[in-house]
Amino acid sequence: PVVAEGLVICSSGRQGPTLAIRPGGSGDVTETHVAWSSPKGSPFVPSGVVVDGILYLVNDIQSILTAHDVRTGEVLYQGRLGVAKKEGFSASPIAHDGKVFFTNDDGETFVLEAGREFKLLHVNTLGESTLASPALVDGTWYFRTASSLVAIQ
Repeated sequence: PVVAEGLVICSSGRQGPTLAIRPGGSGDVTETHVAWSSPKGSPFVPSGVVVDGILYLVNDIQSILTAHDVRTGEVLYQGRLGVAKKEGFSASPIAHDGKVFFTNDDGETFVLEAGREFKLLHVNTLGESTLASPALVDGTWYFRTASSLVAIQ
């Protein structure tokens, strides 16, 4: 789950719903604590990330990015990242410096400008299968590929 704007946002996986839930309560809080839901397209493996009130999710079955307004659940846009491929994304996205980075299982990283419109800035290719989420530490990106640990500054 992702926590933002006082909500816990949960992906249900395998193209099911995404739910934004207000924490707290007891018993059946379905009617009182579900702030919004999106009926389909939820990722199965990758987590989402929130930047400036926008939730970014990539569906790992269709390679489709969906950007939601965190408070309302409104879909701001959708866009394809690469080609549709079953189990195409395992890594969770990373946000840094006004950009959102999505790395697919083929080792391609799609760099998007964070915002309310789909703006693909660049695609970087590692040339090797990459299932793990990248890590950014002190200005160095770390990617664990099928056979290597790659550090990029």
